Amino acid sequence: MKNTFKYFLAALAALTLVSCFKDEPDSRSIFNDMEEEQKTEFDLWLDRHYVEPYNINFEYRMPDRETHYNYWVCPPPVDKSIQMAKLIKYVILDGMAELMADEEDPLLLAKSYFPRTLFLVGSYEIDGTGTVVLASAENGLQINLLGVNFFNCEDHASCSQFVGTIIHEFAHILDGNIAVPIEYDLVTKDGYIGDQYTSAPGDYLQKGFLSNYARSTPAEDIAVMVAALVGETEEWWESTLASAGETGRPLLEKKRDIIISWLRDEFSIDVYEWHDIYTSRVETIGRIDWDNLDD
Repeated sequence: MKNTFKYFLAALAALTLVSCFKDEPDSRSIFNDMEEEQKTEFDLWLDRHYVEPYNINFEYRMPDRETHYNYWVCPPPVDKSIQMAKLIKYVILDGMAELMADEEDPLLLAKSYFPRTLFLVGSYEIDGTGTVVLASAENGLQINLLGVNFFNCEDHASCSQFVGTIIHEFAHILDGNIAVPIEYDLVTKDGYIGDQYTSAPGDYLQKGFLSNYARSTPAEDIAVMVAALVGETEEWWESTLASAGETGRPLLEKKRDIIISWLRDEFSIDVYEWHDIYTSRVETIGRIDWDNLDD
């Protein structure tokens, strides 16, 4: 009986030794059975134009861990993702580099403040009230861009909508890093109405806002103002200010001046030059080779 017990202990020790050898760090993990996914031609293009110069992750495969589980959404097709990547690079990133061409590092503005992740979603997020979410900025680190399935690279209005949305969300990130002076909020402090903006009358200009959506919160008001300064024409501004009348015009002009000074003083951004570069690139979107991934 004693010999049998000894043999049992010897066998157990041998099994334990084998098990220990299997657990050594250089052995193959049970969680790594699948080979690492090979990068596509598009992935390599993104490495050259997003990852290497800016450290930006352009996520188009839409992993479910990044989506909101209370919405039914889908990933965008690859061809739309390629077109969106080229559009954002040409108008936004290359435009910022042109804006900062006189700086020691023209890419520093985008490297410092542009989000680390651009996350593309094919469909829109639509809640029970019918509210459609076009995009969102997540803690200054990520911009979620929705509705990519509906992007049409041959439609100027579609291109303008998406890059305008990026500027809006980028304004949130700038404001999150270095806040707009509180004086901005106080100009129309009694005009913010939260979610009630969806049913507000159309007198927002007379109350000192560029849209009813701008009345939801000061943060949205700021983002709407930045997007208008960058994207709208001088003629649009004059028409808008005229429509605002004697009451709304001075409020809008005061808020506009605060934003112009904030961008200049905190980020060295000349908003008028940014506007010229941005609108010029939007007007010349036809130069983009939407399919070429060799550049």
